[in-house]
Amino acid sequence: MKKVCLLNTIFVCSLSGLFSQIPAWEQRADYPGDGRSAAVTFSFPDKGFIGTGYDGEDFRRSFYMYDPATDFWLQTESIGGPGGDGMERNCASSFSIGDKGYVATGQSGDPFLQDLWEYNRISNTWTLKANVGGIDRRCGIGFGIDDMGYVGLGQDATGFRRDLWAYDSTTNTWSQKADFIGTPRRFAACFVIDGRAYVGTGDDGAFKQDFYRYDPATNAWSLRAPFAGSPRYGATGFAVNGIGYFTCGYDTTLTNRSDFYQYDPLTDIWTQLDDFPGGPRSYASAFVVDTLAFVGMGYDTSYLFDLWMWGDTTNPKPIDTAEAILGQYMQPQRLHVYPNPANAYMRIDIPEIFSQMPEISVYNFNGQSVSSQCSYSGEMNGYESYINLNIQALPPGSYQVMLTSDTSRYTATIVVL
Repeated sequence: MKKVCLLNTIFVCSLSGLFSQIPAWEQRADYPGDGRSAAVTFSFPDKGFIGTGYDGEDFRRSFYMYDPATDFWLQTESIGGPGGDGMERNCASSFSIGDKGYVATGQSGDPFLQDLWEYNRISNTWTLKANVGGIDRRCGIGFGIDDMGYVGLGQDATGFRRDLWAYDSTTNTWSQKADFIGTPRRFAACFVIDGRAYVGTGDDGAFKQDFYRYDPATNAWSLRAPFAGSPRYGATGFAVNGIGYFTCGYDTTLTNRSDFYQYDPLTDIWTQLDDFPGGPRSYASAFVVDTLAFVGMGYDTSYLFDLWMWGDTTNPKPIDTAEAILGQYMQPQRLHVYPNPANAYMRIDIPEIFSQMPEISVYNFNGQSVSSQCSYSGEMNGYESYINLNIQALPPGSYQVMLTSDTSRYTATIVVL
């Protein structure tokens, strides 16, 4: 049986080279986890990550990685790692520094959290770091500038907050910065342009539309033009090519919104654009990869799991991209693998959709094939089809296993002890 790793066929290409500068919205592959609101994001030059959140019944801790070049989601390690039960949360803050992502504070069974978790995308592992400065909180802001991460505002057990704290990952320490000069609040939104953070809207007991700029070089806040839309909280912001964008949220009409605005920091002017086509929502998630922004999920009358891309969608991608190779497959479905975790063998149930033995590939979270370190045998009889996967040669850690045919793709995250 041939062993392949589809990720080895992914070509390295510049996302900015695939798209021109004419912006438009395009719907992309749905988030493969449950619909959820108030999830967190962080991103890198080639991938975005979304995780945690609330699905209407439970707080979540699962995470998924999104690859814009292939429009493909991959489940990664949940916050807290294999032993991270109890780390579920929503209304957390997040940022990235270098090649690490960070998730801080939020709410779960404990209504106010103060912890900070660091995600290593190379090893697909989470590490608990120093608690956020100040006090435990939820519904605050988070952003990264250069080699520092920032968390602030939000709500604690006594009320709303206006403090701001900076995290130095080299020393694993927090230092307090200048307080936000607006009113203390929760559910504010922010974006970063040219090394400065723009923070506004939110809830201080009333809907807000004021906006402020924080400059870490001077550790000072300044008032900027108020948001041009209606006062609101639970909105979503992002920045692309030196321009800020702002959408959605819950406003003074007591409904969720889908209006969409851009902000020019040079002129301090807001301009309304065509509405976000995904529809009204609050507590949506957004991240930016290269010059492309992605917005989705959140809550309106249900918990949403869609994803939309903001960028130029008028130019077709080159036919030799990974999407041309992987695009023939449907969005991946979940595999049943047990026992998982394990240290010797795992059994994989083959879904009924496969009419013949599928190809199997195993790869680590650096995108490298490790199929040659595995062996397997299987049986297909129409009733109880399965594969026995020998993982004894794999080092401990998390991996992705994929079963593919001409029309189907099924994946699962496995943990080797």
